[in-house]
Amino acid sequence: MELGPNSSRLMKASAVFVEHVEVRDVDRKGVSLYAFSEEPELSHQTNWTVSNYLIVGSYSRKGFSFWLNKGSRISMRVEAHATTLNKLQVVMLKGEQKIEILHPEHTSSQDGLASMEPKIGKEAEYNIEEDDKYYLDIINTKPRGIIITLNVNVSSTMYDITKAKAVCSTTKGSCRLRLVFPNTHYVILTTPNYGDLGDWYIELSFVARVVTYIAILGFIVVTIFLILKYLGACDVESSTLVERVEEEVNETYPIVPQKNIRQTYGTNEEDEEDPGASSSSSEELYDEKLCIICYDEQRNSFFVPCGHCATCYDCAQRIMDGENKVCPICRRLIHRVKKLFNP
Repeated sequence: MELGPNSSRLMKASAVFVEHVEVRDVDRKGVSLYAFSEEPELSHQTNWTVSNYLIVGSYSRKGFSFWLNKGSRISMRVEAHATTLNKLQVVMLKGEQKIEILHPEHTSSQDGLASMEPKIGKEAEYNIEEDDKYYLDIINTKPRGIIITLNVNVSSTMYDITKAKAVCSTTKGSCRLRLVFPNTHYVILTTPNYGDLGDWYIELSFVARVVTYIAILGFIVVTIFLILKYLGACDVESSTLVERVEEEVNETYPIVPQKNIRQTYGTNEEDEEDPGASSSSSEELYDEKLCIICYDEQRNSFFVPCGHCATCYDCAQRIMDGENKVCPICRRLIHRVKKLFNP
């Protein structure tokens, strides 16, 4: 960060995310850092003036940075010999935007008379309408270096620092202000008038509150995990329900309703009921062990998994090749057919 003399820059920091503010000043020129719980007023006015002789090399430039607040005013004048000033450009920049090119205005000078060459000057005045960084750039377009006189007068608007809650100074090279959690703080960085337009670089850093960022990251991870878990649980429940329905439809509840009639086909159990209750045809089929499908071949196969032996192997295969692969006895789904070999 570049600051000029008598600068006053306001910054806002939340103690939820920032633990402390630190500033380093390698030149130890006495930068001050102030902390406020409320935004201070931009009400203090201070004036400073700098006059320097500068040497600008051929086809080169020389510039100076300022931080100026709204309501400030800057006046400047550049003087050089008439033969060189026409090749000199003085430009005022705001950030990277060109604001104003200064136009020459003739002036009298005793030094010019002594050197028997008239001296003329370029001067301008600018009113600051926005807090920002401003840059004074002097450009030499001649193939020879030139010597100029630069006069700068600044009326700078500063923040009122009388109500600061905490303050530190970089007289020892660096200083740090700790922010009270969880309030929002206003931090003002000020520089003294050291009477020089030379470069002055300051390192300003906002040290993060690590705990806050870890908590936010943890919350995001937990939220994503819960969302994925919820979506996954819904998918698993849906697929399980579909599998159960398919299983019940295919095996437990066949298309043809199951009849609650006791069958004895394919078993060695003797009928416990009254022998007279069964018809002569049923007794004949049971005694002769004929296929209940074709009534021609003997029963020589059984179904898996129910185990019923009620058909011949050819009829069993026709059932398996058909559309409804269910046992003709219990109506249960048939997985495969096994053939029996009679001795």
